[in-house]
Amino acid sequence: MNDDVSVAVILVAVVIAALVYFFGKLLVEENFRKLRAEVADKLGFSYLNVISHFDEYVTVKSRQTLEKYDDVKFFKENKEKLTQAEYIIKRKNEVARILKRFLDDNEYKKRFQYSRLEKQIKEVIKDSSAYRINVSYISKAGNNLGQRTIALNQNSINKFKNDPSLLMGKGEYTKYLKEQQKEALTQKQHEYYERVNSIIDYANVNRDTLVIKGSQAQLDSLIAQLFDRTVNSIKKIKTIDSEEWDIIGDFIARLKGDIEKVVTRNRKILEYYDSADFSKIKETCEVLMSTQREFNEYINEKVQSISQLFGTRVVRSETINEDEYNYIRPYKKTITPFTAEVSAAVFASAENNPLEYIVKNFYPNKTMYPEQIQKLYLLVEEIETLREAKQIIENYKVEYQQYLGDVPSYIMEEDEAGFYSRLGFANIDESVLVVEYKFAYTSGGGMAQRSFTIPMTEETIVELIRVLESKLTAAAFAKEQRTLMTKKLREFIKNRDDFTCCSCGNSTHAEPNLLLEIDHIIPIAKEGCTVEDNLQTLCWKCNRAKSDKILE
Repeated sequence: MNDDVSVAVILVAVVIAALVYFFGKLLVEENFRKLRAEVADKLGFSYLNVISHFDEYVTVKSRQTLEKYDDVKFFKENKEKLTQAEYIIKRKNEVARILKRFLDDNEYKKRFQYSRLEKQIKEVIKDSSAYRINVSYISKAGNNLGQRTIALNQNSINKFKNDPSLLMGKGEYTKYLKEQQKEALTQKQHEYYERVNSIIDYANVNRDTLVIKGSQAQLDSLIAQLFDRTVNSIKKIKTIDSEEWDIIGDFIARLKGDIEKVVTRNRKILEYYDSADFSKIKETCEVLMSTQREFNEYINEKVQSISQLFGTRVVRSETINEDEYNYIRPYKKTITPFTAEVSAAVFASAENNPLEYIVKNFYPNKTMYPEQIQKLYLLVEEIETLREAKQIIENYKVEYQQYLGDVPSYIMEEDEAGFYSRLGFANIDESVLVVEYKFAYTSGGGMAQRSFTIPMTEETIVELIRVLESKLTAAAFAKEQRTLMTKKLREFIKNRDDFTCCSCGNSTHAEPNLLLEIDHIIPIAKEGCTVEDNLQTLCWKCNRAKSDKILE
């Protein structure tokens, strides 16, 4: 009886102990679950074990396939998985970063079961180290006869992104190679286009700063060569390893050097004009120039009047004709205002009969002929006056030599006209004294270019006036008929008036450098004719004051 009681007591004790252990374990697990959930919530996870060890599962049907199976085969069969794999790796890396930072410093380290939590977190971090593919060999009977793990990181993914050909079949790879070659060729073309553009930009920025006579024309010529020798040639090269790239590259480099030399020469001139030495010369000449300043202003007005009467030089964008995609930026250059771009047939006809085609292209409005004839008469007079003024200015320059000091030789060699112009002398460029018409022909492809000019000498102007007058009606012709102011007539009037101004009495006898002009007593604009009785000699000051008035 006592033995039975003892056994019962023992059994009860065992049951109680078991229950205590069981419920105690449940309590421990519950506390651990709460701790884990609390930490997961703090870290922003729905649960702590957010990372799975395996990300993909693949089944193969032979051991040989199992042994040879790799990441290349997996992504060849599942190309859409590459982007997904990269996303998972980035996600795992982010989770690992958060967990590592948590382990480094957190307020849970003194909590019960933290060591267990830490161990689990480290397992999660370990699982986060790679994108894993589980490859299993399953027999037909359903038995698992082997398996292997393929672990990938971002470098593994980059290998496929940087070389997509790894995942291509033969046909696809051939097509890919052609596309790569085409892309590489296009990139090389654009690299060379940009080299050309950088030169054009440099030329556009510096063109208006060129002061040496002929520099702008030289720059225009170099840019024309650049267009002609590079743009179409770049487009025609079909392979990236062609030797033509080096030929074009050498040409671009040489042309760039030539253009930089032009700009450098001009900068050297401009630096002198900014120097103290030139400032000193200019201050000296400004005092001396005070008596001649009005004369120089008057001559400059005369120079401008020619441009105002017959058009000014204009700027237009010049680029090659076949640049259909506008890869090349335009180059802006100055061209003569009287340029006609014509067909090959018209060009040939214009060469044989230039004056007739000047009328057709530059004087298309017959109603304007009387006004244009009047301008041509005036052109002859103005040009002749400027020729005489040019000689007077040269005489003044000789008188100023003693005040110029040590002017560098390269200034006089490269920019004599600009030097004197900055001192205040009127500048009469030879190009101002010659108005010219130009005909140009450019073939459709831009390869053939031809042009010729017709300078408007006094003889040519006379002939042009006759051609225009011949096209007037009889009444209009009678009204416009007048004698041309020839050089012989100018000299006759001056001799008749004893080289003396009929208004103020000043003469070249008293002032050898006096500019005398022939004035229409009744101005041409008011129906005055170029005949002896309507002509008189005036000095430039009196002629300037008279303008187109009729003096009593």
